[in-house]
Amino acid sequence: MSRKSKKKQRLKKLLPPPEQLLLDYLTPEWSATRTLCFQSNLHQLTTALLQRNIADTRVDCFSFDKTITSRIQHKCSLIQEEQSLSTEWSTICDSEFPVDDYDAALLPLTQQFSDEYCRDLTLSAAHSLHAGGTLIIASARTKDYEYHKLLRSLFNKVTRIVSDAGIIYQVKKPQDLPERKQLLDELVVREGETLLHACTLPGVFSHRRPNQSARALTNLMELSENATILNVDCGSGIVAFVAATRCPSATVHAIDSNARAVKCTEQGIAKNQLTNVSVELCEEGLGIVPETYDYILTNKSYFNSEEQGEAFLQKSLRALKPGGLLQFSTKQYQWYAHRLLDLFTDVSIDGAVHHFMLSARKPEEEEATDASPFS
Repeated sequence: MSRKSKKKQRLKKLLPPPEQLLLDYLTPEWSATRTLCFQSNLHQLTTALLQRNIADTRVDCFSFDKTITSRIQHKCSLIQEEQSLSTEWSTICDSEFPVDDYDAALLPLTQQFSDEYCRDLTLSAAHSLHAGGTLIIASARTKDYEYHKLLRSLFNKVTRIVSDAGIIYQVKKPQDLPERKQLLDELVVREGETLLHACTLPGVFSHRRPNQSARALTNLMELSENATILNVDCGSGIVAFVAATRCPSATVHAIDSNARAVKCTEQGIAKNQLTNVSVELCEEGLGIVPETYDYILTNKSYFNSEEQGEAFLQKSLRALKPGGLLQFSTKQYQWYAHRLLDLFTDVSIDGAVHHFMLSARKPEEEEATDASPFS
């Protein structure tokens, strides 16, 4: 990366997120009787509107992610304990936007969202409004020719405000808003003589792209019959489907915090007619019974921080039976490899093209592990 590109990346990190762009745009006097806030992260938006405490209004937080809605719900509850609120509120986690008569919807779009995902979110948010309701969008992108063109094709008038941090758009829902298109994608993977089908939606990991990390895991993972298997962050469910097909007498439980991922996995279970796979929507770190599983399978494509990596390994230790095997794929294995040697036994690394599969066994005796440095 050139020096100019590195400087550009540093400057981008200093810019406010789209959620802050929305809050800066909305004057202190701004209000709507019923407002829907889309949240894909924990940046302040719902909580900031709630703290404005405007009488006779309601703010609903919507997210596809159970972890995000639970944490925002906790923050809103704390605000309610600290001050007497005139604003009503709720949190919603689902695979689709609520179809309701909201007066306003706030939609922050990050740089990481694909064009297809932005279109899907825009139409979904607009359909949650009553006719004439206001949709306010904040985009972190500064090059918006295609997206601006899309908005002009959907809405009668588009207000557009450009700044160094991004772009604000404001539109009103017309009577003749087009229906959302079906954006479900299907992929097929061969397991022996069986063709397995998996579905994805925008917002689910590896939508419309080959999931090379999952393929690396399924190619190298070792399983046994009659085992209990946990697939963490299941996404489309393809790893769970392969495990269930390879070991028909095994019991496979898939979990994810993303409601769209759980919906896709449910559809895949039905399409593949798998009776030994179940799926559950779980807040991250919850919903796992200690010392229950013989195997844990997951895809950790991206390494975000040592704290998150440590939480994942400690969660895996709790969930595995003594002697149980953790197997996961990742692009960045160095930190994991060193920490696995502290916590597990029989640590091994298998390389694939740009992806690595790590496996490690939970010690039979608990005292063989070191305490977490983050506890």
